[in-house]
Amino acid sequence: MTRLLLAAPLLLAACVEGMSTQTGAPRMDQAGTCFAFVTPEEGGTFTLTTGIGDGSKTPLGVQKTGLSAKEVDAAFAKERAIMDINPECLAISAKPRAETPAS
Repeated sequence: MTRLLLAAPLLLAACVEGMSTQTGAPRMDQAGTCFAFVTPEEGGTFTLTTGIGDGSKTPLGVQKTGLSAKEVDAAFAKERAIMDINPECLAISAKPRAETPAS
């Protein structure tokens, strides 16, 4: 678990670099932006990374790894529903598996 928390900032930094820079679009480097995104792993499994931006370029996130397509879709849907009611989420940046390029 510790390794995941240490690796998360590096993975998040890569995602911040590739994210949309549209004016007004929520970004996970903005304080109060709840984020969730799915990344493919080797072997056909997926990783779900979630968290709340704290204003830093690479906010800490929680990763769930080794998930099947069905598991990651269910976990993403649950996290997304929580974001809708979480008062800490001032903005939401979410990218489901369907929007994730295949590896």
